[in-house]
Amino acid sequence: MPPTFAATYTNPDEPDIRIRFLPKFYYMRKPLLLMLLLCGTVHLFAQNELPGKPRFLPIVQWTTLAAKFTRFCKTYSENPCDLKHSIPDSLYQQWRQFEMVKDEEHPGKYLIIITLDGFRWQEVFMGADSILWHRAQKKARLPIDLENFWEDTPEKRRALLMPFLWTQVAEHGQIYGNRNKASAVTVTNKMRISYPGYNEIFAGYPDDKHIKLNFKIPNPNSNVLRFMGQQKSFRGRVASFASWDVFPSIMNAKKGEMYVNAAFEPVQNIHFSTLNQQLQSVSKPWGKRIRPDSLTAAFALEYLRQKAPRVMHIGLGETDEYAHEKKYAEYLSAANANDKMIGQIWQFIQSSERYRNKTTLFITTDHGRGNSPDTWHKHHTWVDGAEEIWFAVIGPQTAPEGEMEQSPPYFQCQFAQTFAAFLGLEYQPAQAVTGKIAALFETRDVPLKQRQTTEKYLENQLITKK
Repeated sequence: MPPTFAATYTNPDEPDIRIRFLPKFYYMRKPLLLMLLLCGTVHLFAQNELPGKPRFLPIVQWTTLAAKFTRFCKTYSENPCDLKHSIPDSLYQQWRQFEMVKDEEHPGKYLIIITLDGFRWQEVFMGADSILWHRAQKKARLPIDLENFWEDTPEKRRALLMPFLWTQVAEHGQIYGNRNKASAVTVTNKMRISYPGYNEIFAGYPDDKHIKLNFKIPNPNSNVLRFMGQQKSFRGRVASFASWDVFPSIMNAKKGEMYVNAAFEPVQNIHFSTLNQQLQSVSKPWGKRIRPDSLTAAFALEYLRQKAPRVMHIGLGETDEYAHEKKYAEYLSAANANDKMIGQIWQFIQSSERYRNKTTLFITTDHGRGNSPDTWHKHHTWVDGAEEIWFAVIGPQTAPEGEMEQSPPYFQCQFAQTFAAFLGLEYQPAQAVTGKIAALFETRDVPLKQRQTTEKYLENQLITKK
C-alpha cells in the first residue's frame, strides 16, 4: 500500500509561523539606515565645518574647539616671541610703525602684484580687435550701451581701452609682450589654464604632473608670497585678495604665512563691515565662485589703508569669465574697468607717505587665449596663442623705458624670483627656479621719482561699490 501524505493545513486567521524565525534586525532596517545616515552627516560636519551654519550637535563644537586649540599651539610653538597674533589692532599699528623705521634700507620696500585673468596681449598692445568688435556690434539686439573702444589706429585703441597703462606705466615703467615688436613673454606649463598659470607665477616653476586642472586641491608646491611671509620683517604683512574662489587652494592658505581672501568670504574686521554687507546684496552672475572685480579691488584698497601690508596680490577675474561666454564687448569693458581700478590703487599708493616712491607695481596675466577670431575665447593645451602673455612694471628700481621692443624672450616662471628681488630677497624653494628678469633692475644715473597721479582720467574714477 503506497504511503500517504498528510495535507498541509493553513488557517488564514492565524499569522504564518515562519515569520517568527526572521531575524529581528529585519524589522529595524529602516531605523538603522536612518541612524547610519545621521551619523555620517554628523561626521561630515565635524570634519568640514561650514562657516555661518548652525551647529546641531555638541560633537561639532568639540571638534572645532580642538582644531582651534591645535592651530593656537602650532602658531606659538613656531613663533613663541611673536606677539603680533594676539595684540589688538591699535597696538599692532603702533608696533608696525615702529618696526617700519627699522626696516632695511632698500629702494623698493613694497610690492603690489595685480593679475588680469586670461587677458590677451593683443588687446593690451592693439586695443579692440576690428573683426571681434564689429561682430559684437552685429550680434547685439540693441545698440551696445557700453563705452565705445574703437579708433582708427592700434595706438589710439589701446590708450582708449587702458588709459592708465598707456600713460602712467608707459611713461614711468616698462611693458613687455608685444610680439609684433619682437617682445615675447611665454608660459612654460603645458596646461595653459588658470591654476597651472598661477602656480607657475608664484611657485617659480611649472608642475604639469600635479597641477593639471582648476580643481580646489591644496597646492603642494612652494610659494614666493608664503616665502616672504616667513621672513621676520614680512610676518603678518603679506596678503592676497582675489575674485576667484580657487585662490585659497592655489596659495595653500591653510599653511599660513599670508592672508588670503577670495570670492564671497568676508573680512572679519570692523572697518570692512560695509563691504561685507555688499557681499550679501551684490549680484552673482557666476554664482559664489566669482565675486565682482570692483568688490575685490575695494577690499584690497581698504586693506592697504587699514593694515599697510608690504606685499599684496590682487587677482581680478571678470575678463576670463566674459571671454568664455564669447561676450567680447563685456570682455573689453571689464578690462577697461580693471585699468581704472589699478589707477585708483596707484593713486592711493602715490598719495601715501608710507608707499610713495617705495612701491613696485607688477601687472600681468595667468595665460593667453587663441590668436584668431574663432579661438579668441579658448585657452588650453591645443590652442595656439594660449601660451602668449605679457607684463608691465612701474617702480623705483625700474627705468622708464615704456613699451619694450627687440627684447630677449622672458618666461612666466621668472616672475617669482623677480618678485623677491624687488624686495631685496632671494627666493629659495625646494626646487630650483629660473633667475630674475634683470632688465627690470638696470640702474640709472638719475634715480626714478614717481610723481603722484593727477591726470584728468583718474579724477572721479572711484571704485564703484555695487
